[in-house]
Amino acid sequence: MGKAEVMDEAILAELHQWGGAAEMSAFEAVMWRAEVDPRLRSTTTSVLMLSHAPEWERLMAGHRWVVAAVPRFRQRVVVPAFGVGNPTWVEDPDFHLDYHLRRVSLPEPGSERQLYDLAQTLAMTPFDKARPPWEATLVEGLEGGRAAYILKLHHATSDGLGIIQLLARVLQRTPDGSARTNPRSLINRARSLTPSELATQQVRNSLLALPTEAAGAVSSLAGSLRDWVRNPAAFERGKNYLTSAKRVLGIKPVAGSGLFKRRSLSWRFDAIEIPLIDLKASAKAAEATVNDAFLAGLIGGFRRYHEEMGVPIERMPIGFPISLRTENDAMGGNKFAGSQYAAPVSETDPVARMRDIQRFVRETRAEPALDIMIRLMPVVTRLPIAAVTAMTADFTTAQDAQISNIPGIPYPVYMAGAEITHFWPFAPVPGCGMMIAMISHNGRCCIGINSDRAAVTEPELLMQCFRKGLDEVLALGKPATATRAKRKAK
Repeated sequence: MGKAEVMDEAILAELHQWGGAAEMSAFEAVMWRAEVDPRLRSTTTSVLMLSHAPEWERLMAGHRWVVAAVPRFRQRVVVPAFGVGNPTWVEDPDFHLDYHLRRVSLPEPGSERQLYDLAQTLAMTPFDKARPPWEATLVEGLEGGRAAYILKLHHATSDGLGIIQLLARVLQRTPDGSARTNPRSLINRARSLTPSELATQQVRNSLLALPTEAAGAVSSLAGSLRDWVRNPAAFERGKNYLTSAKRVLGIKPVAGSGLFKRRSLSWRFDAIEIPLIDLKASAKAAEATVNDAFLAGLIGGFRRYHEEMGVPIERMPIGFPISLRTENDAMGGNKFAGSQYAAPVSETDPVARMRDIQRFVRETRAEPALDIMIRLMPVVTRLPIAAVTAMTADFTTAQDAQISNIPGIPYPVYMAGAEITHFWPFAPVPGCGMMIAMISHNGRCCIGINSDRAAVTEPELLMQCFRKGLDEVLALGKPATATRAKRKAK
């Protein structure tokens, strides 16, 4: 077996496991169940800009390979009857690629605004939950002979990092690409299960596991008690976790901005691009991270927006995820904890904003019980659905914005021979005023803004303010950038 074949086998093994276990985690189950409230729909939408329209048959062939290599893309979600277990991914016996992969063309002039309008409409359209929850659309007719690829995926399938892990393995590094394994040889179909069969299976598994789990729980409890008595350090760790859990669960966000308090079912997509090298230079100049600089720029934009609207504020509630992934976690799925940050909107100094962000992140990561909400999710999934949606909405609607920064693919990649020039991430707005996500793609910082139209009444003004806030941060690194340019010229 040659080197290329060995690498191919390793990638296939990773892709086969992408998405994790068949039964959803409690956290993913809550995301899936909470959608009975349409405000809490969790649809992620990636808009990939292409240098030109790829050949349709080649694109279809690539997708046939992906759905063969990644079982999750052939699976639908089945909810066990009587609510006895978590939703589970099972093989869709009626899977047909033609339903999931579509092709459209924009009318003239084919502007990016038309593309975002199409993407936001696709994102707001609910999934057919009798099918695997993903859809892909090739969009032709963009100005300059370009095209776009819109990937719509349910968040219960994966978070942003998991999506990047997938695309980094299925996209190709050259326009010509390389030969891949026959997709039909990858498929090992399992019989689909009905909700009743799934309920019976999960009840049986739970009953069989009860003696072992009970014995394990008793043994674990006895062992913990012994450790607490014999080992003061273990006792201290347990006490610290409980104290931390009380702090984490007791955090109350600051009052939201009066400008962003309304909510609706309508979304708007906008995009901003900045050079990654410039953002890195600014972060370095301020002795901060790229994420610190990114957040500080957006907060500066929020200040300008409030001033322009005549409603200045001191702080506003912002949430951002903190990844809990480890090297041993399967690709795909969801592994992050949420945080609630009182962003210093009134602070005019971008470096001071970065220091405030650094302090918050440092203190939050130091919390032993950072994962407490994940640990509590198995309890939440057993609550009545009305209670689940109320709890979820209470947490998300209290946040004016959620912001995420996802490391992207740092080298050129191609889809069916067309280069992916930009990767715009549009995360769902699950009850908050807006969701802002940044992906660094081959030297570009692609910032996707998904705003609730009722919360953001002047979206063009907000984008102008964001650009000014980011420019303010980028100016910190201009001396270093100028020096680098002079050296390069010599």
